[in-house]
Amino acid sequence: MTYFYLAAATLVVVALALLLRPWWSASRRSASADSLPALNTAIHRDRLVELERDRSNGTLSTADLAEAREELQRQLLDDTAATEVTGPQSAGAGFSRSSGIAIAILLPLIAVAIYALLGSPAAVLPGAAQTQRAAADMEQLVVKLASKLEKNPDNPEGWAMLARSYKSLGRWDDAERAFTRIGPDLNKSAELLAELAEMLVQKNQSFDPRSRELIKQALRLEPTNMLALFMGGGEAIDGGRYAEGAALLERLLPQLEPGSEDARMVEATIASARARSGAGQKLPQGTQRAGETAKGAAKGAANATAKSVSGRVELSPALKDKANPDDVVFIFVRAVDGPRMPLAAQRARVADLPMDFMLDDGQALMPEATISSAQQVRVEVRVSKTGKATPGKGDLTGKSATVKPGAKGLRIVIDQVDP
Repeated sequence: MTYFYLAAATLVVVALALLLRPWWSASRRSASADSLPALNTAIHRDRLVELERDRSNGTLSTADLAEAREELQRQLLDDTAATEVTGPQSAGAGFSRSSGIAIAILLPLIAVAIYALLGSPAAVLPGAAQTQRAAADMEQLVVKLASKLEKNPDNPEGWAMLARSYKSLGRWDDAERAFTRIGPDLNKSAELLAELAEMLVQKNQSFDPRSRELIKQALRLEPTNMLALFMGGGEAIDGGRYAEGAALLERLLPQLEPGSEDARMVEATIASARARSGAGQKLPQGTQRAGETAKGAAKGAANATAKSVSGRVELSPALKDKANPDDVVFIFVRAVDGPRMPLAAQRARVADLPMDFMLDDGQALMPEATISSAQQVRVEVRVSKTGKATPGKGDLTGKSATVKPGAKGLRIVIDQVDP
């Protein structure tokens, strides 16, 4: 940000120097013109003194002296007339200097105004500030949309948009209510049913009877829906029906771009499910080798003993006045080299602190994203002032060092305040 401001200031100075150059030249010419009358007068006075001296010495006659005086007078009148001709230009120099000063002041102001109107001032903010600003803008848009829908509730597309917005903000209860306001169109759309099921899984951090039923309903409506197949595969594997989960994900795989991160993740999940079901791998043509590689990785993860991390969370005494007993505490485990989606999570209250915790593979949101599948993890703790898992201004945070799965006895102190 500092470098941006320095570069912008340098460009403004260079532009002003180029634009004001004519005014500086005019000022110098004006100063020279103002000194000409006095210089001419001094020269003519010296010449008169010389003529009088010559007359006194007898080298110049009276008639010659009179003629020389007349010549000097004519020259002085000519020089004075020439100076008067340049006088208006000198008088205009004052206006030119005023114009230069006005440009020097107005040019930076106009540049800043144009950038604020057409540019992206937020782009020079630090990353955390940009995130907070984007979240605040999103909140304002959501409030406006909710207000508009309350006045005109017969708008299924609008309620679906509002539900997705609440979902992206982690406002699970609001998102669930918005989904129910969609009306009969909800039960006619496999995509909306799958999105509602996904939101419930994120809210409850596990599959529940309602989310399972929504997934089945979505698959009945549209057997090829990508989100429904993904959720259905995850639900089946979570329920121990590995062959069924692998079969659903195999129907999803052809719809993904070959070699993409999503495709590789699905291949690994299929391989793991096939290995657990004992049915062997039956990947589509073209993914056999990738599936075999993923199967080996899945077996290694299944045989790993490091499936959890545990420790104790404390609130720094210096921040006790900034937290209320009922504030929500989120404890996350994230992979250091991987997606930001938590591998496992736990929810508590400030009143429960200090508290011991243990997060393991049983609390994973998706079967393929587990603590034991990561090389290195970090435990993060957030005291949310809004009750949402998404970061907010004034939240209290703390985190552990980078550790390997299986780490025990971690001590995490909540000692930071989000700006």
